[in-house]
Amino acid sequence: MALDMIIQEAEGMSDEALMEVVRFMRFIKIETCNIPASDIDISKKKIRSAGIYRGQGWMSDDFDEPLDDFKEYM
Repeated sequence: MALDMIIQEAEGMSDEALMEVVRFMRFIKIETCNIPASDIDISKKKIRSAGIYRGQGWMSDDFDEPLDDFKEYM
């Protein structure tokens, strides 16, 4: 039943849109079925992981302070 719904929704879509759907389906397989990404061809799209750089950025304490270079304009 679900496959029939997918086919029905896909009718009339462009090839580019259908390829995006296929890439999304491959992504879902990797995330939910514990299939290694190397076993699935995910060409043109790289799967990214959120939070891999967490804690590596910083902001200066005086970030909001006016810059000395612009004092004459203020």
